[in-house]
Amino acid sequence: MQMEKRCDKVNWISKGRKNGMEKEKIIRQMARRLLAGAQPFPFGICRFEQVQPCLPCRAMQRIPQGAQSVLVCLFPYYTGAHCERNISRYAMVTDYHQIAGEYLERMCRALRERFPGYQFEHFTDNSPIREVTAAFLAGLGRLGKNGLLLHPQYGSYIFIGEIVTDLDLQADQPLVPPGCPNCGKCVRACPQGALQEDGSVYLERCRSHITQKKGELSDWERQQIRQGGLVWGCDICNDVCPCNRQPQLTPVPEFLQSAVAVMDEQNAQQLLKTRAYNYRGRNTILRNIKIVQEEKDEQ
Repeated sequence: MQMEKRCDKVNWISKGRKNGMEKEKIIRQMARRLLAGAQPFPFGICRFEQVQPCLPCRAMQRIPQGAQSVLVCLFPYYTGAHCERNISRYAMVTDYHQIAGEYLERMCRALRERFPGYQFEHFTDNSPIREVTAAFLAGLGRLGKNGLLLHPQYGSYIFIGEIVTDLDLQADQPLVPPGCPNCGKCVRACPQGALQEDGSVYLERCRSHITQKKGELSDWERQQIRQGGLVWGCDICNDVCPCNRQPQLTPVPEFLQSAVAVMDEQNAQQLLKTRAYNYRGRNTILRNIKIVQEEKDEQ
């Protein structure tokens, strides 16, 4: 079995060299075709060893033995200003786990066919890979003070997905300079000081975290949701970032087609079927909707 696998590898390498195409070039061409919508999604490569140690999670079992490289793809999600929105931008669109997963799985199938004998496994969000670090090392953006990746065209409005493989690939180079403008606007704008100078987050003060808590909330927590005006999440550190001043619209058609900016008691049940916040359940969402509505009724 091992001999058969090795022969497969030798065969494709010989074929690739004969055609004058390096494996990285082949993969980038495949990415431009398969990881694309209105235009190709941002794509890069980093070394698996660069993102060690892995994060402990159940998905770690799927990492290919002898992993060598990580293919990183960004899925931008900015769908427009939507000043009327009452929900975080990332949650306005169909669950990115599903959409990104479908794109990455198609890519994996094509890679397995093109490079027989090698393994390709994709991950989104619930990943053993430190995604922001991997995307940075793959040359896809700079590291923001708020802990997010800052892409030159899409800002921080991006989801990150990756494919781990035992195929040995040459890595891309990180952008220079590596960091954000360091203006500190995100830290100063955080309403309760949840975002710290070192990029860490004090979760108990974070409005996004509070909207995701189940059960009864304290009066102070309810007040944070009322003042924030969002029934899910918080975008303040994103919205004040200079790198998000003029973000390009997402090239992912599924995100543009599915964007819903306002959630209420009438459409909540339907949206829950296809949105990333579904894991928190109906009661949590309806609770937040009522809290935000209370603030509007008093104005």
